[in-house]
Parts: sequence; structure tokens; C-alpha cells
Amino acid sequence: MSIGYFFNQSTKFLWYSAHYIISFKYSTPIKIDKTNPPSFYGKMPSGKQMFFEMIKLLNEERKLINSKFYKIPKTQLKDLLSAAKGSFDFFLDLPKIDKRRASGKFSEVETKKKDLPKYYLRNFHYQTDGYLSEKSARLYEFQVETLFTGCAATMRRFSMIPLINYLNSNKKNIKLLDIGTGTGEIIESYKLNFKDTEITCSDLSEEYLNVAKQKLKKFKDIKYVNCKGEELPFENETFDGLTSTYMFHEIPTEIRKQVFSEISRVLKKDGIFVLTDSLQIDDNPKLNPLLEFFPYSTHEPFYPKYIREDLKEVAKNYGLEMYYNKNAYLSKSMAFRKL
Repeated sequence: MSIGYFFNQSTKFLWYSAHYIISFKYSTPIKIDKTNPPSFYGKMPSGKQMFFEMIKLLNEERKLINSKFYKIPKTQLKDLLSAAKGSFDFFLDLPKIDKRRASGKFSEVETKKKDLPKYYLRNFHYQTDGYLSEKSARLYEFQVETLFTGCAATMRRFSMIPLINYLNSNKKNIKLLDIGTGTGEIIESYKLNFKDTEITCSDLSEEYLNVAKQKLKKFKDIKYVNCKGEELPFENETFDGLTSTYMFHEIPTEIRKQVFSEISRVLKKDGIFVLTDSLQIDDNPKLNPLLEFFPYSTHEPFYPKYIREDLKEVAKNYGLEMYYNKNAYLSKSMAFRKL
């Protein structure tokens, strides 16, 4: 398993790193005022440090797989074909993203829907259509893997550690709600490892949810709900567990509070909420400059406040107690129990 795992991950690293390097080389340089430089200027972690952190992540997952703690989806021919098409679409869209980044334009999204919140109507990451087209959804995973040099799926999977521990301690099937499912990348790993769990996927983007349905069509028992995380259309204490991956840093502070409130409302007593998202300031101090640089390099308006917010204290205000917190390269997974 170790040889096969490292071969697969090394291939992913080389593939996505090449895309990252090429996209960086041919993009418009990011303007920084050197007379009054930002706090991260001249303090970025070296490539060697980043590689070391990545190897730590992969080695830890290798141990989890070898110990049979969890399983990961096998690479199939369709995945290779999808990677090839993703590469073509990635470079085709890159000039448009670069043009928005250089001009600072982030409101080039069109929709006929009138009930979407204002904070959502933007080109997050300067990506074409924001989260409001299936074309954007099909390209999204390739863009994210490129950003994280092939480690995005691995970082997401670390959310399964507290979930599996919870399932093992409860010895029962649970009802699970995923908030901000996006294209459903992590859900396949959930179904592979706890196939009898009743999963409901929810997302504000109907288009991304449609792509998730297509991706997960072999799982006939998954439910899909198009809704806001801050207005969940479920009865009180409906679910044993909730999860959210890479959503919290993309919503405003006040909305994060509303989402925590809704999570507490629909979660059963002693149920758990697993939150996987970006590292925050001082989770790994040597990576602080990289976190501060991120919103300079892409359109992430709510990220600067997210990385400085005390999520443990915010959750506590809504009856959710953090009992688990683990870094995974550039992400971390946190688990909260409803009191």
C-alpha cells in the first residue's frame, strides 16, 4: 500500500505543481507597495518548508490507510480522462481569471435568481461565473487541487477521523448533513467508509449541487437540498452529525454565527459537527505569512477575518463544545459536540 500510495500522490503532486508553476509564471505579477509592505512581505515560507509540511500530511494519511482506519477511492480511467480535460479547461480559463485579478473585478456573475445573498454574488477566486454555473463547478476541483499542489482531497479526508471515532463509539448508523457540499468531492470518501450512513448534501449553489449529483449518481440513497447554510430547512434535532468543508472562510462573520446557530438547532444532543477549513493564524506560526498573503493573491474578501476568528468561542455561544482540533498541511479539522 505504501508504494502504491506514494506513487499515486507523487504523480498528483507533479501534475498539479506543473499547472501551478505555469499559471504563476504567466499571470500578471501581484502588486505590492514595497514602501509600505504588508506584514507577510519577505517572510514567506520556503519551498523546502512547504514540501516538508506536505510530506508530513501524506505520511500521516499513509499510516491511517495502512492501519485500515479509513479507505480512499481508487483512481480509475475516468479520473485520468477528467484530469486531462480539466487541464485543457484550466488553461483556457486562466487568462480570464488573470484579467479579473489584474483589474480587481469580482462582480462579473449573472443569475436570474433573486433570493441569493449579496455576499454570494461575486467571482470567488476570480473564477468565471463564481459558484453560479455548472461549467464553473466542473473546473472547480482542478483549480483547488492546483492551488494545493494535489493535496486538497487528502486534507479533506482528515475530516473523517473524528467522524469515524464518533461512529465507532456510538455503534449505530447516523443521519448526516453536509453543509456547502459543492461538487461533492468528500462525499464519495464518506460513503466508501460508512456506506450505511444516511447522508443529505446541501449547498447554496444549485449548479454545483447538480454536478455533485452527477458525480455521486452511483449512490442512490443520498439526498440533495438546495439551501442556505444560515437558513437550514430542517426540523430541530434532525441529524446525529453535520459536516462542512472549505465553506466557513467564504462567508461573512455574521453569517458564520448564523450557520453555527442553525447547526446547533438541527443537531441532536451529543451529536457532532466536523468543520474542515483553512488553517488560522498561529495554528502553524511559520505558515502565518502564507495565510496573510492568500487574500492578496485571489478574491477571498472574508478570509482575513476568518483566520483571526476564535471559532471555539463562537461555537460555544451556540451550545457547541470543541473537543478535537487537528492540522492537516494548509487545512485543519475541528469537531464540536452539542451539549
